[in-house]
Amino acid sequence: MIKSNKPLIAALVLFALTLLSQGLMAQDNNDINIASHQLDVNVPEVAILDIFDANTGTEVGPIMMDMTNVTLIGTNAEAGLYAFQDMSYGNMFLNYTSVVGQAASGFDVTRQIDVQFENGSTFPGSLDLRITPQAPVIIANGGDANSAGSVVAAGVALGTSTPIGTDALLVSSIESVYTGDQNYGVKLTYTLEQNGNFSGYKAGLYQATIRYTLSDL
Repeated sequence: MIKSNKPLIAALVLFALTLLSQGLMAQDNNDINIASHQLDVNVPEVAILDIFDANTGTEVGPIMMDMTNVTLIGTNAEAGLYAFQDMSYGNMFLNYTSVVGQAASGFDVTRQIDVQFENGSTFPGSLDLRITPQAPVIIANGGDANSAGSVVAAGVALGTSTPIGTDALLVSSIESVYTGDQNYGVKLTYTLEQNGNFSGYKAGLYQATIRYTLSDL
């Protein structure tokens, strides 16, 4: 008994008609000399920073402020005197990148950089670490004087003035900016200052962790 091929032929015809229909639907038959389509660009918020040490040519590592070095020479080698200002460390640079949103966008519109001695740090009594910033120097087209932020002119004092675990504002009003790497951004200098009665200043090896935070995603 010979089987009929009609069902197979019908299926093939239906398949061919389907392909033809899809081809016709894909062609709108109204092309002109202009074509366009949508392009979406997603720009996320960004807040990153590091600290470059120009003395070593690397990101900053442990810094030793050894008062022995200024006790044996200069003012501190004279009986009856003791001066902290002879101890300093400079040529460090805060490099940072920030992308913020426009007003009412739901994103942050400005950022700031805070600094603190982290909880668990130790530091001599009657003493401050003075962190003095210079106005940001920005790589070409990385931002402008407004978007780079404003430094606290006198700097901040950590220790007696700002207790361990407490933030101090260092740079405010940061908008969209990338400072440039290495010797760009905010130049920093560390100095020691007496703050309080010298009787609270005791010998020992102290260890503090200095934390900078660029707010806030």
